[in-house]
Amino acid sequence: MLFTPDGSEVDWHVGYGPPPEKYQEQIEKSLKGVDTFKSLSDLYAKDPKNLEVIFKLAGKQDDRYRTEKAVELYKQIVALDPEGKGGTTEYGGGRGGSAEKVSYTRYAEFNIGVSALSARPPDPGPMRAFLKKYPDGQMTKDAYGRMSGYFGRTAPKGEAAKFFEEYTAKYPQDVAPLTAWVQRILFDKEPIDKGIELALKAMELQKAVPRPSGPPPEKAVPMMPGANLALNLGRLYGLKGDKAKAVDTIDAAAKEIGDNARMLPTVAQTYLEVGAEDKALALYGPDYAKKNEASATALGGYASFWARQGKNLDSALAAAQKAVAAAPDTSANWITLGNVYVKLKNAPEAVKAAEKALEVAPASMKAVIQKQAEQLKSQAASIK
Repeated sequence: MLFTPDGSEVDWHVGYGPPPEKYQEQIEKSLKGVDTFKSLSDLYAKDPKNLEVIFKLAGKQDDRYRTEKAVELYKQIVALDPEGKGGTTEYGGGRGGSAEKVSYTRYAEFNIGVSALSARPPDPGPMRAFLKKYPDGQMTKDAYGRMSGYFGRTAPKGEAAKFFEEYTAKYPQDVAPLTAWVQRILFDKEPIDKGIELALKAMELQKAVPRPSGPPPEKAVPMMPGANLALNLGRLYGLKGDKAKAVDTIDAAAKEIGDNARMLPTVAQTYLEVGAEDKALALYGPDYAKKNEASATALGGYASFWARQGKNLDSALAAAQKAVAAAPDTSANWITLGNVYVKLKNAPEAVKAAEKALEVAPASMKAVIQKQAEQLKSQAASIK
């Protein structure tokens, strides 16, 4: 946040994006009063029909999650320039892609659609209108992606099927529409055969996607889209009742992820979903805890996972105890220990862990930990 000496807001920057030199340029630009919230607000007061000013000011409000104020400004753009002839801006261009030149109006209508999808309850109407008006371009593709989130869970099943048929037909060589449809089918648990067909097609398309060349960035965690697709297919085989195929498919995913620790709980969860607890324990069971006994973070995550499952609780308890011993000032580890004790029906120890979590919680997290501790105590009180 940048302020004037009298305390009024000049500008803001939400989040940080490298490199630092570029970020510094943004700050220096704000210090010079170029395109700041204050300068744009002043210009808007003088000329409330200047499309460029309205668009930039809407973006400032959007950056700070002032959605209602941003939408109000975007709607002004559409009202002033419904045909989109009053100016252009760039969209996209990240991750090495090329930016797309679009009108202020088109960008405004897109953001109005995004806002409507995020409302409670969500409204797909504005984005539907956007797709009808703008059938092509990167922004249109992204709009379909946004819509898939709504149709992936919230929309009625019949409407969802129609949307995903349209989405996959629009982009027949893309993995994303197929994956989104598969996830909706997993959510509904039907139609399973259609889901298997889509998942297999997505895996074939994924094989054709070129892998990035050169070493991965330091500390990067690979997304492993192929493994995620295989896990979805394994879940579908499990729903179909074909455990052998389900396990074989999940085995392939497990082989691909190797020692990627962040993916292990997901794979273990998938094994459990298809009834292969032995496989889950072999991958992410006591041997894993022993191998990672020096890492409080790894042990805490392990204990939390098994507490949620209500399985492997003796190992989870040992891991949680080691985690709090190694990092006694970390509230999350005490909450995890309390959750394990709840599953073991040990109410006194669960309450002790909840109280300890609250005791060591930093001031900034006190309210959050208070809620978690109260929930733990409530669960402990219900143990019979």
